[in-house]
Amino acid sequence: MAESKKITAVNIKKLWYGETNAITADLTGQALYTLLQGETLKEVKNIHQDTWTLEEAEASRTNYKNQLTGQTYRSDKEMGDVTVNFTIGEYDYPTKKDLMGGDVINTDKGWKRARGKVNIEKLLVALTDDDQYCVIPRADIGAREATTDKAVGIPVSAVELEPQNAEVAPEYWFDSSEVKAGA
Repeated sequence: MAESKKITAVNIKKLWYGETNAITADLTGQALYTLLQGETLKEVKNIHQDTWTLEEAEASRTNYKNQLTGQTYRSDKEMGDVTVNFTIGEYDYPTKKDLMGGDVINTDKGWKRARGKVNIEKLLVALTDDDQYCVIPRADIGAREATTDKAVGIPVSAVELEPQNAEVAPEYWFDSSEVKAGA
């Protein structure tokens, strides 16, 4: 039996975001290839150094003991959140609007903040340095302004959400050799 390919999913070399309705069925490498070739996704061109992370919180668990034996006989578990974090170091006003809400002024000459609570959901696609694609079809975007290394960047924290379409998984990983045209 051949040994499975090992990955490290180290660092990030590309990141895209798009609308959550761009994935309408169980994702395949071919479908991801088509998505990447189209104009559905917008590439983030500048991720401030060492700010991209993907973390899954540990599940919280409640154990129930048998009072007679003192041993655990069942357990309830709530899975931890999966969160993608990154800071955009250089951006345009349309990107600021896409991730923070609000409105662009005069096509791309400025931005104004929306009043009240802003709910933004996006599809995220990341490509790692070792050519692994991570796809999160639906993420709740929390973005803000923050000064990092003497410039105002846009730190983004995206929490993976369950897709509204039951055919779509909440997270996909593909080796780049699977992301190609044709069958």
